[in-house]
Amino acid sequence: MTPLRRALDALYLLGGIAGAVALAAIGGIIATQVIGRQFGATVLGADDLTAFSVAASATLPLAYAFRHGAHIRVDLIIGRLRGAPRFVMETIAVGISAALCAFFAYAMLDLAFDSFEFEDVAQGSVAWKLWVPQGLVGTGVALFAICLIDDLVVHLSGGTPSYRRAAEADALSRAGEEI
Repeated sequence: MTPLRRALDALYLLGGIAGAVALAAIGGIIATQVIGRQFGATVLGADDLTAFSVAASATLPLAYAFRHGAHIRVDLIIGRLRGAPRFVMETIAVGISAALCAFFAYAMLDLAFDSFEFEDVAQGSVAWKLWVPQGLVGTGVALFAICLIDDLVVHLSGGTPSYRRAAEADALSRAGEEI
């Protein structure tokens, strides 16, 4: 395995771990609210923190999930194609997906930079800095864009992209279960 492959896989894993931490934070915040209510205490800003954690948990692990075949792929058209037509359609699909994710990542990171520059804060009971959750969402989508570009390069160079490897491994495991 090349150093670049190891670095990219480590980056995707880091995104997955960060998403898991955000998911655990949601549970922790909710548990704190439930316990606090039993003692008559309220947790200020918990709703905002939960919303920020939901956004982070939805975007940070995108690349990791994609590399491991955890996304739902609809192969209605591409799945029926073989040879050059399939190659072209996969190139177009992954290329457009990568471009859209890169644009979304740029927009979110630009928004986070503006929020940082203007010291924009949430309108809830606690004035949380908005650049933090915006930056986390932008980072997660940027990781996903990098992952898509990674698979596009693998695909164009004649290799097997991660989404196809995961689908083939899943089909093999299902075939083994049927026997």
